[in-house]
Amino acid sequence: MLFGTIIYWFAHYERLMLEIGATVAGSDYAAVMFLTRGLDFEGKRKALLDLLRHRMVPLDQYDRICEYLKIPHGLTQLRNDIAHSTWKSVRYSNWIQPDWILQPPSRVKAWRNDSLGDEGEKIGYTIDDFDEIARTLSANHGAFVNYLREVRLIPLLPIESDA
Repeated sequence: MLFGTIIYWFAHYERLMLEIGATVAGSDYAAVMFLTRGLDFEGKRKALLDLLRHRMVPLDQYDRICEYLKIPHGLTQLRNDIAHSTWKSVRYSNWIQPDWILQPPSRVKAWRNDSLGDEGEKIGYTIDDFDEIARTLSANHGAFVNYLREVRLIPLLPIESDA
Protein backbone atom coordinates (compact mmCIF):
# COMPACT_ATOMS: atom_id res chain seq x y z
CA MET A 1 0.00 0.00 0.00
CA LEU A 2 2.82 2.43 0.77
CA PHE A 3 4.36 1.78 -2.66
CA GLY A 4 1.07 2.76 -4.25
CA THR A 5 0.80 5.87 -2.09
CA ILE A 6 4.26 7.04 -3.13
CA ILE A 7 3.51 6.45 -6.82
CA TYR A 8 0.16 8.22 -6.30
CA TRP A 9 1.88 11.36 -5.01
CA PHE A 10 4.39 11.33 -7.87
CA ALA A 11 1.49 11.23 -10.34
CA HIS A 12 -0.04 14.25 -8.64
CA TYR A 13 3.24 16.15 -8.75
CA GLU A 14 3.42 15.40 -12.48
CA ARG A 15 -0.12 16.71 -12.89
CA LEU A 16 0.81 19.90 -11.04
CA MET A 17 3.85 20.40 -13.25
CA LEU A 18 1.66 20.05 -16.34
CA GLU A 19 -0.91 22.48 -14.91
CA ILE A 20 1.83 25.04 -14.26
CA GLY A 21 3.23 24.50 -17.76
CA ALA A 22 -0.20 25.01 -19.31
CA THR A 23 -0.77 28.23 -17.35
CA VAL A 24 2.66 29.66 -18.15
CA ALA A 25 2.45 28.67 -21.83
CA GLY A 26 -1.08 30.01 -22.16
CA SER A 27 -2.26 26.58 -23.25
CA ASP A 28 -4.51 23.89 -21.87
CA TYR A 29 -3.58 20.94 -19.70
CA ALA A 30 -4.31 18.34 -22.41
CA ALA A 31 -1.96 19.99 -24.90
CA VAL A 32 0.90 20.07 -22.40
CA MET A 33 0.13 16.48 -21.42
CA PHE A 34 0.38 15.35 -25.05
CA LEU A 35 3.63 17.26 -25.58
CA THR A 36 5.29 15.71 -22.53
CA ARG A 37 3.77 12.22 -22.53
CA GLY A 38 7.08 10.60 -23.49
CA LEU A 39 8.95 12.21 -20.61
CA ASP A 40 9.51 10.63 -17.22
CA PHE A 41 9.17 12.59 -13.98
CA GLU A 42 12.63 14.13 -14.25
CA GLY A 43 12.08 15.05 -17.91
CA LYS A 44 8.84 16.82 -17.04
CA ARG A 45 10.51 18.63 -14.14
CA LYS A 46 13.34 19.83 -16.36
CA ALA A 47 10.94 20.85 -19.14
CA LEU A 48 8.86 22.85 -16.65
CA LEU A 49 11.88 24.61 -15.19
CA ASP A 50 13.15 25.46 -18.68
CA LEU A 51 9.72 26.81 -19.62
CA LEU A 52 9.60 28.94 -16.48
CA ARG A 53 12.99 30.47 -17.34
CA HIS A 54 11.97 30.98 -20.99
CA ARG A 55 8.73 32.72 -19.98
CA MET A 56 10.67 34.80 -17.47
CA VAL A 57 8.59 33.85 -14.47
CA PRO A 58 9.72 36.04 -11.55
CA LEU A 59 12.84 34.62 -9.94
CA ASP A 60 11.22 34.33 -6.51
CA GLN A 61 8.45 32.16 -8.00
CA TYR A 62 10.96 30.07 -9.93
CA ASP A 63 12.99 29.53 -6.75
CA ARG A 64 9.92 28.53 -4.73
CA ILE A 65 8.83 26.05 -7.39
CA CYS A 66 12.35 24.58 -7.42
CA GLU A 67 12.18 24.24 -3.63
CA TYR A 68 8.83 22.44 -3.71
CA LEU A 69 10.09 20.09 -6.42
CA LYS A 70 13.28 19.23 -4.47
CA ILE A 71 11.44 16.71 -2.32
CA PRO A 72 10.07 14.54 -5.14
CA HIS A 73 13.27 15.12 -7.16
CA GLY A 74 15.29 13.67 -4.28
CA LEU A 75 13.01 10.63 -4.19
CA THR A 76 13.03 9.91 -7.93
CA GLN A 77 15.36 6.92 -7.58
CA LEU A 78 13.07 5.42 -4.96
CA ARG A 79 10.09 6.01 -7.27
CA ASN A 80 11.96 4.29 -10.09
CA ASP A 81 12.90 1.38 -7.82
CA ILE A 82 9.26 0.99 -6.78
CA ALA A 83 8.08 1.04 -10.39
CA HIS A 84 10.81 -1.05 -12.00
CA SER A 85 12.25 -3.41 -9.37
CA THR A 86 10.97 -6.39 -7.54
CA TRP A 87 11.39 -6.21 -3.79
CA LYS A 88 12.36 -8.86 -1.29
CA SER A 89 12.61 -8.92 2.47
CA VAL A 90 16.10 -8.84 3.87
CA ARG A 91 17.17 -10.55 7.04
CA TYR A 92 15.87 -7.70 9.18
CA SER A 93 12.13 -8.36 9.44
CA ASN A 94 11.12 -4.73 8.98
CA TRP A 95 13.47 -3.99 6.03
CA ILE A 96 12.72 -4.47 2.36
CA GLN A 97 14.79 -3.54 -0.65
CA PRO A 98 14.87 -4.06 -4.41
CA ASP A 99 16.13 -7.54 -5.25
CA TRP A 100 18.79 -6.13 -7.60
CA ILE A 101 20.61 -4.98 -4.47
CA LEU A 102 20.92 -8.59 -3.33
CA GLN A 103 22.51 -9.54 -6.66
CA PRO A 104 23.98 -6.26 -7.81
CA PRO A 105 25.61 -5.79 -11.19
CA SER A 106 29.26 -4.81 -10.91
CA ARG A 107 28.55 -1.09 -10.99
CA VAL A 108 26.06 -1.12 -8.08
CA LYS A 109 27.23 -1.78 -4.56
CA ALA A 110 24.88 -2.91 -1.85
CA TRP A 111 27.36 -1.93 0.83
CA ARG A 112 29.68 1.04 0.88
CA ASN A 113 32.83 0.69 2.92
CA ASP A 114 34.57 3.95 3.56
CA SER A 115 38.13 4.60 4.64
CA LEU A 116 37.06 5.15 8.28
CA GLY A 117 36.45 1.45 8.69
CA ASP A 118 32.65 1.63 9.00
CA GLU A 119 30.91 -1.64 8.35
CA GLY A 120 29.07 -0.19 5.42
CA GLU A 121 25.79 1.42 4.55
CA LYS A 122 22.64 -0.58 3.99
CA ILE A 123 20.57 0.13 0.90
CA GLY A 124 17.02 -0.48 1.95
CA TYR A 125 14.06 1.04 3.65
CA THR A 126 11.90 0.26 6.65
CA ILE A 127 8.11 0.41 6.54
CA ASP A 128 8.41 3.50 8.75
CA ASP A 129 10.68 5.09 6.14
CA PHE A 130 8.03 4.56 3.46
CA ASP A 131 5.32 5.94 5.73
CA GLU A 132 7.41 9.06 6.43
CA ILE A 133 8.18 9.51 2.73
CA ALA A 134 4.47 9.28 1.84
CA ARG A 135 3.57 11.83 4.54
CA THR A 136 6.32 14.17 3.39
CA LEU A 137 5.23 13.97 -0.26
CA SER A 138 1.63 14.63 0.78
CA ALA A 139 2.38 17.62 3.03
CA ASN A 140 4.76 19.19 0.50
CA HIS A 141 2.21 18.68 -2.28
CA GLY A 142 -0.50 20.43 -0.26
CA ALA A 143 1.75 23.40 0.47
CA PHE A 144 2.82 23.49 -3.19
CA VAL A 145 -0.81 23.59 -4.40
CA ASN A 146 -1.59 26.42 -1.98
CA TYR A 147 1.42 28.41 -3.15
CA LEU A 148 0.62 27.87 -6.84
CA ARG A 149 -2.96 29.04 -6.29
CA GLU A 150 -1.72 32.08 -4.38
CA VAL A 151 0.51 33.17 -7.29
CA ARG A 152 -2.09 32.03 -9.84
CA LEU A 153 0.08 29.50 -11.61
CA ILE A 154 -2.72 26.93 -11.45
CA PRO A 155 -6.50 27.39 -11.54
CA LEU A 156 -8.15 28.40 -8.29
CA LEU A 157 -10.68 25.62 -8.78
CA PRO A 158 -10.01 22.40 -6.87
CA ILE A 159 -7.56 20.03 -8.50
CA GLU A 160 -8.39 16.32 -8.38
CA SER A 161 -5.22 15.67 -6.38
CA ASP A 162 -6.48 17.54 -3.32
CA ALA A 163 -7.05 14.43 -1.28
